Amino acid sequence: PDMYPGNCWAFKGSQGYLVVRLSMKIYPTAFTVEHVPKALSPGGNITSAPRNFAVYGLDDEYQEEGKLLGQYVYDQDGEPLQMFPVMVSLDGKIKSGR
Repeated sequence: PDMYPGNCWAFKGSQGYLVVRLSMKIYPTAFTVEHVPKALSPGGNITSAPRNFAVYGLDDEYQEEGKLLGQYVYDQDGEPLQMFPVMVSLDGKIKSGR
């Protein structure tokens, strides 16, 4: 509901997984990640922010391996809300300019 420390999706350890189930098939063009800014962090750092992450697309909930749509790096010195374009389309073509 807000960007204050403690109101987030937290997980234990250095890796986590998130699956979002949608009511219909979509063809995403970009993804966003938002993390609390350093200025609002109690310790003045955001080492808990995601760094390297990958996004996969699934055709259905029973598919075990998804299609890699891109690998990204969250810039901890950048804006709290960062957008990452899809690098590979669902048909396997690399997007232009990548």
